[in-house]
Amino acid sequence: MFGHPQAGHQQQRPASGANAGQWMAHADSVSCSQYLCPDTLVCVSNPSDCPCPDVQDVKCLIPDSDDTGGATVVCARGTLDCATVEQLSRKLS
Repeated sequence: MFGHPQAGHQQQRPASGANAGQWMAHADSVSCSQYLCPDTLVCVSNPSDCPCPDVQDVKCLIPDSDDTGGATVVCARGTLDCATVEQLSRKLS
């Protein structure tokens, strides 16, 4: 659900139904020794490195308020940019 647009098709996990079993079989066949992104099946070193599931999305890292150096990943689309998403997240905290 997070990341930069990549060349090629990014496969999204189906919510439920007949395609869910097919998605699970495909996920089980992907070789990854680090972290396998659940929505895109991309192998990355950290969950925050996962690409957004849709190439139209922009990946925004919102710094955690506890000063641990962590961040929350948000995928935004449309007229929202990361500065707007970060500003909105501050209003919610």
